[in-house]
Amino acid sequence: MSSDRQIDPEDTSELLQRIYVLESELEAIRLQTNVLLDIARALNASLDPKVIASNIISAIASLISIDQASVCLYNEKTQDFQVIGVFDSQTITPQIPPDLDLSFLLQVLDKGVTYYCPPENRRQDWEWICCLPLQNAQHKTGTINIHAIRQTEITSEQMRFLETVAGHATSALENALLYAIVQRESITDGLTGVYNHRYFQKRLREYISLCQRHKRSVTFGLLMIDVDNFKQFNDKYGHQFGDTVLQTIVRELLNNLREEDLIARYGGEEFVILIPEATEKIVLFISEKIRHVVEKTKVLHQATGIDVSVTISIGVTLWRSSDSPASLISRADHALYEAKTTGRNQSVFK
Repeated sequence: MSSDRQIDPEDTSELLQRIYVLESELEAIRLQTNVLLDIARALNASLDPKVIASNIISAIASLISIDQASVCLYNEKTQDFQVIGVFDSQTITPQIPPDLDLSFLLQVLDKGVTYYCPPENRRQDWEWICCLPLQNAQHKTGTINIHAIRQTEITSEQMRFLETVAGHATSALENALLYAIVQRESITDGLTGVYNHRYFQKRLREYISLCQRHKRSVTFGLLMIDVDNFKQFNDKYGHQFGDTVLQTIVRELLNNLREEDLIARYGGEEFVILIPEATEKIVLFISEKIRHVVEKTKVLHQATGIDVSVTISIGVTLWRSSDSPASLISRADHALYEAKTTGRNQSVFK
């Protein structure tokens, strides 16, 4: 005995409709997942924060019709923001208005929650429609900011997408900032903050290569500086005071050098300065200028209240076409030796 149950056509149609809807939703999820994977790859393809910021804005633009957007980095030490990416559909060279109050972003970071103000409440350009905090448990990294859009609102689905992008962006920027710290520490002196010996040697080779390649008559100068009687500071006042002396001298040197001049710690109490586009007159002028500045500088010894005088001796030279890095350094070193053995607190040119 058989009992054939007939299927209701309406049930079949409803079932097919549900399958179609589920397949559409699955396809949308697949597409969104692929988009997010592409965005994650793009964000992590560079260690340059400005490139990452550009990729963040491109990711936002792929989903939302934006007119104005920006990306800001937060400096936890100074508690201020640096704009690293700007988009404005009206110009190819956009800039954040100088009077825009970036302190609002700190409120967003402190709360750690996305800020959203529907655009119908917008009263002027470059307002804060949406701010997404970029942060993790350890650091406040910055914000993604949307200032103007060409659609009526940001939907809840789009907001979820933006917050996912913000998560990827936080990781990418953290990696870039960590890399920058490692790079900086690898080329700078830990005590004084100027470049270290290894970086000086690298730049010296680059200077020589550039002059040789262009075969120009203009050359560059090298100053080799030594703090006079430095051992006495350490013996009399202690090594911490010796460190203070070196830090004070570096501060004065930096304040009195040109932006293009490069200073590095050569070792111990010795420093070197590379002076591009130099002549004998220029290098001697710079040498004497910084020598006089240091001579007038007093370093306070906190324990005794004594203002300690400091002087430096300087060996000065110019690169010549026959020079190798070693011969140039040797000539500057000989000039420095002469400056120290014939009275100190002077510049000698070789």
